[in-house]
Amino acid sequence: MSTIYDVAKIANVSPKTVSRVLNNDAPVGEATRLKVQAAIDQLGYVPSTAARAMRSNKSGLIGVITGAISHNATAGPTGLPDLFIVQGIQAVIQASSKTLLIADTGDDSRRVAHLIRTFQEHRVEGIIYVADYHQQVSLPVHSKDMAIVLANCFDAQQTPAVVPDDEWGQYHLLKRILSAGHSTRCVP
Repeated sequence: MSTIYDVAKIANVSPKTVSRVLNNDAPVGEATRLKVQAAIDQLGYVPSTAARAMRSNKSGLIGVITGAISHNATAGPTGLPDLFIVQGIQAVIQASSKTLLIADTGDDSRRVAHLIRTFQEHRVEGIIYVADYHQQVSLPVHSKDMAIVLANCFDAQQTPAVVPDDEWGQYHLLKRILSAGHSTRCVP
């Protein structure tokens, strides 16, 4: 795998000049820029996002921990399927300059601590934990530097959470049923 030093050698410039071309953060003459770009193309060089993340603390990665992939939808309480929530998260992340990494628990909550640690090791900028139904959860202890948001759940530690508004949904569903001419009377 090629490095910035290989590109610099072929382009006959310093590694700092290659860095300036890649990051577009300082003036570089057009002829030099073209030489560096030609060397990049010749080598098939791809910048290391790991190295860039170490310098900037910005990996561009968002981690999602869910059981939606392996979840058995016929077991237990149900609500808004967690897979729909993950798809919504993907749509929002795709519109940004971030990349979504998804880790599935395999329906084993004991894996959550390992998955959080793995995401921390890969320097994700934040983690979204998606529960399979609206419930209280207890996540394992994790670094306070890691931003975590809960989706479809909440915890006792006041972790930021996005939860369904069941009351609003039921109110509007009933309102729609009544406006369609149906009654609320129960049949024994």
